[in-house]
Amino acid sequence: MTEFKKFILYSLSIYLLYTIALYFLGFFSIGLLSDDYLNFYDALNSTFFQKLTGSLPFTNSFHLRPIYYLSLEKSVSLHDWFGFSPDNFIWYRAQNLMLLLFIAFTAGCTVFYRTRKFSVSIVTSAAILLFPNNINNICWTAARVDLLCCLFYLITVLLFIIYLDRGKPVYMLIALFTFLLALFTKELAITLPFTAMLIGYYKYGKEGLKKSSLMLVLLLVVFVSYFIFRILILGNNVTEIATLYQANPLGNAPGVIARAFISLTIPLDYLSLNYQLRNDNKPVLLYLLVLYGAGFYLIWSAVRADIYRLIGQAALLFFVLIAPYTIVGYIRPQMILLPFVIMTIHIMYTYSSQSKLSIRLNKKVLRACFAIALMFWGYWTGIAVTDWATSYRLAKVNVENLEKLEKPKDKKLILIGNPGRYKQTFMFDKMTGAYNFWKSKSFVINDTINDIVQTAAIEEGSIGAKPEIKALGQDVFEIRTKAPKHFFYIEGYDNERIRSGFKNEHISVEFTEYNNIDKPIRLILKILSPDVACYLAGDLGFERIY
Repeated sequence: MTEFKKFILYSLSIYLLYTIALYFLGFFSIGLLSDDYLNFYDALNSTFFQKLTGSLPFTNSFHLRPIYYLSLEKSVSLHDWFGFSPDNFIWYRAQNLMLLLFIAFTAGCTVFYRTRKFSVSIVTSAAILLFPNNINNICWTAARVDLLCCLFYLITVLLFIIYLDRGKPVYMLIALFTFLLALFTKELAITLPFTAMLIGYYKYGKEGLKKSSLMLVLLLVVFVSYFIFRILILGNNVTEIATLYQANPLGNAPGVIARAFISLTIPLDYLSLNYQLRNDNKPVLLYLLVLYGAGFYLIWSAVRADIYRLIGQAALLFFVLIAPYTIVGYIRPQMILLPFVIMTIHIMYTYSSQSKLSIRLNKKVLRACFAIALMFWGYWTGIAVTDWATSYRLAKVNVENLEKLEKPKDKKLILIGNPGRYKQTFMFDKMTGAYNFWKSKSFVINDTINDIVQTAAIEEGSIGAKPEIKALGQDVFEIRTKAPKHFFYIEGYDNERIRSGFKNEHISVEFTEYNNIDKPIRLILKILSPDVACYLAGDLGFERIY
């Protein structure tokens, strides 16, 4: 049996075991969450021209993702053709899983092509599947955008590497097409020409840039044409894109870089990590000991073997891959899939080539550290899947209780404290889409719900917990969370911005008390219009307070 056939056979075995494990963890019982419903609504209620120009009902115009929305549209058509009931979402879950398996397989093939080593290739594939932050992308249907973009990006990288070696134009032409698909799936793909440039240089030096010069130029032509299309034809304002999530995006770049590095190495959401470190969580401390122990060993080896150049190469590739996030000033663990995949390929190739590069590393030490890391990753992946299943199960209870409420038709409906997050999982934090779907069992929007002020929980017992409420007047209320690790948040507001509160024509909210990780636990709510019906969320239900 050849090494490549061996890789295929072992890969299929791993993928089968992985799918079985996900089944028993409840993966296939997870439905749509968060803004999944609004994404499907946009996909079904827009023309191809609207998708191509970003003119969708509930989508920010800067999110130019026609391939993603076309995939959602066709998915619904196939879902109906297969005869699934409207509230059976297994078809969408299976698609996300298949995309992740294709990504893992393509990454393994890329490493195999570069190294011809079965063992390193299969470990690459397994690492991508087991890394806990990657599991979020298949549990949350909206993250299909990251899966599709990563797959097209990765195929382009593989074709670029083959073109470097063989120089056949067919590889270049297909790569340009897949690059275009990646660009029109998610904006993150803008880094690809620069990633390719680094790969060519790292493999062959200046000669690599010369050999691939034609393809690199064409990739840059596609890159520039994409921006011309967006800025001159669609009229996208680059400054507005940059301030979509933050008032001063570039000013937040150090924080984004730090969070990106954490997401690449410590696969826990930032808040849970914060809480667990404060409480001396032993598994997390042991993982950090292994992680930093391996890091110090590599630094020590660098001093002995003079491999600073290789560390610099990895660092430069990392900064290129996360550059879009530093520009917008925003990142979360679910967004690390593409950087993780490319960095894993690069690191595995470097590791397998250490004898050629004259690196003196003790493979037994590195293998032991990596084996321990894989065990932690597998454990945390299991927890992540069950977290998503829990979020969906409780979110359904929440929306069913909202459906039962008697709601005045002539009033604007406002929810305060709607449970929107559990650790790094989403619930129905954009209630308009979820409420309308579960009310009609179809992707329609008949009622608009304002749930701007939501709650997040770090432990399951605090999900949807009932806050304390005190009337300070006929239209003024003080509301405080009581449950541990339970706090208010506003989607898109960081710790600094949330201190300014929120105000529109209907309500104003001022946060007046914060917990030990700087999250608000007390607020003053003022009703500014008599044309609203305001409900307070609690115990996975809702109580009308105005």
